[in-house]
Amino acid sequence: MTKFKVCKKIHLFIIISVLFIAIGMAVGTICHYISNGFFNYGNEFSSYKSVEVSYRYAENNSERDIKSICEEAMGDLKPVSVSYSTSTLGEEIIYKFSVGEDSAKLQAVVEAINAKFTGLESGATYHDGVVNEGGSKAIVYAAIAFASAAAFQFLYYIVRYKLRAAFSALLAGVHNIGVFCALLAVTRIPVGTESIAIGGIVLFVTMLLCGLLFDRTRKNFKNEKYAKADRLDVVETSASEVRAISVSVLVSLAVAAVVIGALVAIANMYIGALAPFGVALLGVIACLYGIVCFTPAVHGAIDACCNKVLNSVSKGGNKPVKAVVAEDKAEKE
Repeated sequence: MTKFKVCKKIHLFIIISVLFIAIGMAVGTICHYISNGFFNYGNEFSSYKSVEVSYRYAENNSERDIKSICEEAMGDLKPVSVSYSTSTLGEEIIYKFSVGEDSAKLQAVVEAINAKFTGLESGATYHDGVVNEGGSKAIVYAAIAFASAAAFQFLYYIVRYKLRAAFSALLAGVHNIGVFCALLAVTRIPVGTESIAIGGIVLFVTMLLCGLLFDRTRKNFKNEKYAKADRLDVVETSASEVRAISVSVLVSLAVAAVVIGALVAIANMYIGALAPFGVALLGVIACLYGIVCFTPAVHGAIDACCNKVLNSVSKGGNKPVKAVVAEDKAEKE
């Protein structure tokens, strides 16, 4: 039915996936103790030191004057990032420095800024950012959201496609997220809030393409053309029929990530701006392997296992597709 057979290579794909995820966990665990953390956390989640300047405009001050005062006080010290915020209480500028920056020099910067802040209600303060501050909470909340989405999908697929497809989709989602996290851990691409969003996209695309596979599989099971075919061969054929669509969707996402990443890097003249798009490519790779190879093989194995259990209960032996379809119709009626 198809030359590229994946369903009969389930053992190979399980070994590959388990080994790669195990390698990712090993690399992440080692880096947790000797480097920046399990993942290579970016500026948003990494340790840092900062000078936080809170202020209200006075009659003779402008935002440009505030920035000039701060930059003059910092002298040769170069922040790794600068952020601005506005609230009803006033404005704030946060200058972040690497964790290895001299604290005494930063304290001197704070004193120099405060000495020149005349006519302002606030001033500058020094702050030590805790490692992964906010990042650990964001990842925990993301994990809860992902688990909730997977649980909802599982229940929905039970109703729409039956229990065997629901289990296949659940394993596919867990597998693709696991491979994505392993890729992040191994490649050490900086991880920020965009990685959480991309993880959500990985899960959503997995759900979408699993539904595409199950729709085609169900349609083929009802096709008289495959009435005498082995169920595993029908799953294999269904996977081959939707493979081009799945690959096209994922390649389109990869091309979009590359093009947008190149434009952003050129606009910012900073190679580090490519990091989020590198994360997006890792998400595409995880989905591509999971959807094209792992998911059809797992679904074929789960379907065969469920069919074997049903045959054992009914003592009907190894029934062809036509007999199983007839039983499914009878159950619905």
